[in-house]
Amino acid sequence: MMKKHSIKHYRLILACLLLSTFSWFVVRMSKSYTQTYQFDIEFVNLPKGKMLSHQSDTTVIVEVNGKGISLLSLGLKRKHVAVDYNFVTTPSQRKSAHAIIHTRQVKDYLIEYEKFPQGTIIVDPKRITLDLKNDK
Repeated sequence: MMKKHSIKHYRLILACLLLSTFSWFVVRMSKSYTQTYQFDIEFVNLPKGKMLSHQSDTTVIVEVNGKGISLLSLGLKRKHVAVDYNFVTTPSQRKSAHAIIHTRQVKDYLIEYEKFPQGTIIVDPKRITLDLKNDK
């Protein structure tokens, strides 16, 4: 008889511990945080017949301000981002063999297509230079 009472007591303590841990997690994830991440960046959908010969920076450092849960999912996300060349360049840049892409263009792409939070800021680099050459 004593064992049944003792088992119920431990189950109650375990249930309270799990409930308090879950409550703590929910409260922590609802707060806003600022976090810095580093992502490898690759440009895809280059103009037909062209290939990338030089890219000034292959990584971007991104500072994100958002709710804990969105930052948690972003932290678990792959650390490689494929950026659509057509989205981040202007029509005149697409005709040229040389393009300077400003971080504003990359940031807009990350928010729209990669589902980064609205408070995303690219810290480094300030611009990315791309050189294209004819594909052989």
